[in-house]
Amino acid sequence: MHLLSVAWHNILRRPARSGLTTLGIATAVGGFVAMVGLARGVGRAWTSHLNERGIHVLAMKKGTVEILATSLDANLVEPISVVRGVQDVDGELVDLVPMEDGPTGYVSGWRAEGFLSRSLPMSAGRRLAPGETDVCVLGESIATALGKHVGDAVMLRDREFRVVGLFRRESVLASNSIIVPLSQIQQMMNRPNKVTAFNLRVDKPGDPDATAATIARLSAKFPELTFLETSAVAEQDKVMKLLRAIAWGFSAVAVAIGAVVMLNTLLMAVIERTREIGVLSAVGWSGGRILWMIVLEGLILSAAGSLVGTGIGIAGLHWVVTASAIRGFLEPDVSLRLVVEVVCAAVGLGLAGSLYPAWRAVRLNVVEALRYE
Repeated sequence: MHLLSVAWHNILRRPARSGLTTLGIATAVGGFVAMVGLARGVGRAWTSHLNERGIHVLAMKKGTVEILATSLDANLVEPISVVRGVQDVDGELVDLVPMEDGPTGYVSGWRAEGFLSRSLPMSAGRRLAPGETDVCVLGESIATALGKHVGDAVMLRDREFRVVGLFRRESVLASNSIIVPLSQIQQMMNRPNKVTAFNLRVDKPGDPDATAATIARLSAKFPELTFLETSAVAEQDKVMKLLRAIAWGFSAVAVAIGAVVMLNTLLMAVIERTREIGVLSAVGWSGGRILWMIVLEGLILSAAGSLVGTGIGIAGLHWVVTASAIRGFLEPDVSLRLVVEVVCAAVGLGLAGSLYPAWRAVRLNVVEALRYE
């Protein structure tokens, strides 16, 4: 306890420098938490969106880099539906549309008679009806953001759509979706008889072996497609993988910079306290005791910075996701495991960053240190 109190006293002797060092570490850790949380949040939003709709398997074009840019033949619905183990199939065409005075709209084209539309939980109005055009159904979140109700008009790609219903979903992406007739969005996007992906329900979703067997049969019959369970979609998407890699790369650099800042602080402290360290050696402090004093200072600074930085990162992440440009496209994902890993990494780097200053302090010659001015 005495050694810890000495280390704590040394930190408080230079409040400005210690505070700035802690802030530097906190900024690095906060950036790490926020960036990784954002990258993981995109995948979480997509997975929640699929699960809430009761989708068990997603079929995409093989080799897809960005799912929104792909086109599949909508006529494949019938051949896919007859494969053993498949309960239902529904294709959809997805587009991102900038909304007037509002967020970017996630627009999905659905068949009115498909299971996606049939199972939509309505909170007001009604679902799409077969043969309708120029109508849409809004998620409650985007309806609130746009200030729209049943009977109002919404402009999509310079075309007016009448709101016939509102639906309620818990996932952020679903609640910010706009549903329009499939044939109409195909016409608007100049992609006749095309869909972005196929949503599948299987007969035994709770049986991993049965689901795997169904996917194997589908893959053999349709080699041009990739079939993924919804839980694996976010992990396999190449754009999401790239986002995660970028986030981890920038975050690692930020944390490394934080470690260098702390190393500089401790090294300066050792140089400034050369005479003091000489006195401690002269009165009987061992090299190991002096080393641990410096190391403890580094651990205290890194621990304080990582805890403050975690709070900053979580708060910043929740603030960023309220921005209109990305609202509704991700769910913040900061798990306890991520927080523990980041704190441990920061403390570990703090330990590593304090070793050289501590080693330098131990190697000081007592006589020369006592003469130091």
